[in-house]
Amino acid sequence: MTDVTIPEDYLPIVDGLLWKKIIKEGSGESPTIKSNINVHYVGTLFTNGDKFDSSRDRNSPFNFKLGVGQVIKGWDEGVKTMKIGELAELVCAPEYAYGAQGSPPKIPGNSTLKFEVELLGFQESADNPTAKLALAKKKKDQGNASFKAGENGPASQAYKEGADLLTDMMGATPEQLQETDPLRLALLSNLAAAYLKLNENGKAAEACLQALEIQDNHVKVTYRLAQAYLGLSEFEDAKKIAQRGLEIAPGDATFTSLLNMIASKQAAFKKKEKAAYSKMFS
Repeated sequence: MTDVTIPEDYLPIVDGLLWKKIIKEGSGESPTIKSNINVHYVGTLFTNGDKFDSSRDRNSPFNFKLGVGQVIKGWDEGVKTMKIGELAELVCAPEYAYGAQGSPPKIPGNSTLKFEVELLGFQESADNPTAKLALAKKKKDQGNASFKAGENGPASQAYKEGADLLTDMMGATPEQLQETDPLRLALLSNLAAAYLKLNENGKAAEACLQALEIQDNHVKVTYRLAQAYLGLSEFEDAKKIAQRGLEIAPGDATFTSLLNMIASKQAAFKKKEKAAYSKMFS
């Protein structure tokens, strides 16, 4: 317990041991135990304001795993109440900081500390197949919500994180493995769609190629791969993939339309290239 007076605008998280005041609201969810946390912070002695540490002064955010004893208890308990983008002050009694021993030479024993903490981001932990599948599904839902809202950057990040979780499923049961491929396929397909919206055609093509390793006759992924190659001005590859799409889905008008678009853009590209070449020797 601390013997200093805590202002009323600091709300107790743990009575008599930890308080918090939000300076700037964040958004989204809060991190869970074992999440990998990324923060900026400034630490001061509560009684006199003397600064003893600052990640901002080093211009280097601090990373740690939540709830496993890597940081003081005040951080483990306080940061798990925060949301991404939130800026808050945490006041930690000695029992939730460095206790009677302190942390010489800058932190005397029995010091109450104040930390200004900004939660920059976090990655939830998944260290077994069950947790990976659950988190990958959550990432898919997050990506879908962002994509629907037109937030293609956050959508692509969520989809990629979900797909990456499923690359190593060592120890999974046959049932879990049966669930893994369709989920990873959906994540990669959606990731390609988000990358196309961002005009990141190379990344879109890469996501499609990974998806086609799971199911080589997937119509949507095949279409998106052709779109990505077209965006990269790789016209012959785009044409080849679009023709493959017609083999998978005979008579599909979207592939026929795409082939016409590829031919039109290739012709315009060659015309422009020819004009530029002529100018060089005119």
